[in-house]
Amino acid sequence: MKQVFIDGKGDIVVREMEAPEVCDGGVLSQTAYSVISSGTETMGIRSRRANPDADRSDQATGYTNSGKVIAVGKGVTGFEVGDRLGNYGSPSCFGGHVGVCCIGRNLAVKLPDGVDEKEAAFTGLGGIAIQAVRRAGLHFGETAVIMGLGVLGQIIARVCNAAGYRVFATDFHEGRRKIAEGVGLRTINAADDVVQAVFDATGGQGADAVLISVAADSAEPITQALKMIRFGGRIVMVGVTKMEVDRSLFFAKEADFVISRAAGPGRYDPVYEGQGVDMPYQFVRWTEGRNLQEFIRLLAEKRLTVADLISHEFPVEKAADAYEQVLTSPQETLGVLLKY
Repeated sequence: MKQVFIDGKGDIVVREMEAPEVCDGGVLSQTAYSVISSGTETMGIRSRRANPDADRSDQATGYTNSGKVIAVGKGVTGFEVGDRLGNYGSPSCFGGHVGVCCIGRNLAVKLPDGVDEKEAAFTGLGGIAIQAVRRAGLHFGETAVIMGLGVLGQIIARVCNAAGYRVFATDFHEGRRKIAEGVGLRTINAADDVVQAVFDATGGQGADAVLISVAADSAEPITQALKMIRFGGRIVMVGVTKMEVDRSLFFAKEADFVISRAAGPGRYDPVYEGQGVDMPYQFVRWTEGRNLQEFIRLLAEKRLTVADLISHEFPVEKAADAYEQVLTSPQETLGVLLKY
């Protein structure tokens, strides 16, 4: 099977590897498509390229794909050979840019008829988006502002819209705003006075929550978010920015600030992710696995689409070209698929 790695110097290499055995508590999935996570994965590449002389081993990359069950592990029920899947990889069960992966049963979602494997390849990103929206603590009819319309920001905005929230999304790039507008979202040019636009749209009250889905080397996104939320509003950090804040702004708004970590409860827990031991439904209503299931449900019911976010598709053998597309032309690139 083929697997994508970042080598010690930050170059993308595709290596021929031996397929894994099926794991207890999981399923073996033959990959159809995987999605490059432009933010997380390119950070690793840039870090290595900035220090190419460091002694580093190859790093497997990627974490979200779609595929088909080819074996079912011990103790696993509800899956059969031939089932189509949306998968979310983890440190306990690698499910990224690889031809065959063993996925813990909590991180594999069976696809209903009508859900395309290309859209299902976004399962990991969909779960991350849904967890970010849950962290915002919004209620029906409230206003959310999503800062940044990369792939993740686009999905977050669409989840908010599907939930009945009033949504405004901001980005500097006109093409990304037009894509969001194409599915009925209201957008604001980030170069304009976003704060005033939000206050005008909310009768001078401000947004109930701002979800920051941008990468920035300054604290300006947080400062702007504080200015546009209402008193008692909430800021959710999904992207990566400097965490310097103006205390006086926080104090004036009595704001809540929270981090959204991946797809929800269970993340980085080897028992949950690797062994497939679930958390009790009545006590942990929305685990990361149930968030992944919810993303697939929204796709199946046509409440959500991500097909229009696919800007490029490459065979996995051309993974290096795919990453260069992401790195050199970020404004023209959204969802990049690798096909197996």
